[in-house]
Amino acid sequence: MVEIRLDQLEFIGAGKHGEVYKLDEKRCVKVYRRRHYLRMELAALKRGAKASFFPQVHEWGENYIIRDYAPGIPLNHYLRAERFTPAIARQLVEMVETMRKLRFRRADTRLSHIIVDPNRKLWLIDPVNTMKPSPPYPRKLFKGLIRRGVDEEFMAYVQEHYPEVYGRWERHVRRLKERS
Repeated sequence: MVEIRLDQLEFIGAGKHGEVYKLDEKRCVKVYRRRHYLRMELAALKRGAKASFFPQVHEWGENYIIRDYAPGIPLNHYLRAERFTPAIARQLVEMVETMRKLRFRRADTRLSHIIVDPNRKLWLIDPVNTMKPSPPYPRKLFKGLIRRGVDEEFMAYVQEHYPEVYGRWERHVRRLKERS
């Protein structure tokens, strides 16, 4: 890799696992605090390489991954200003179900880890925890949808368009909502 001067790049954000910087209009670099997180996220990105919502990996090294840059805003922020649409609902179901079919241990993510780009395409940008075990339904996703008040609209969409998925999720979501 060519030496990258982080102080000369646009800072995108930081989280528990590392910091992200924009390299150019199509790529960004994530610098990890611990190699453990890099290995987990790289494994997830490789497993999801054929799925349209995962950024493609261009290069990686000891403490970084260069991958596609997903322009846009996190879904949790998007839903504060914009309507929840059937197109978003469809993409969310497809994201979770694709992850399940690819045998991710956690077919789930937080709304803050889903980016809505200018074309309203969803991107999963922080899949590091998808390699950890989780419940048999997307609990973190539903908690975010409940907080935004769109969970019932989402489940109505799932019931109509994905009845098998609805059957797997409905009782879990009902219990989660009762506890909220």
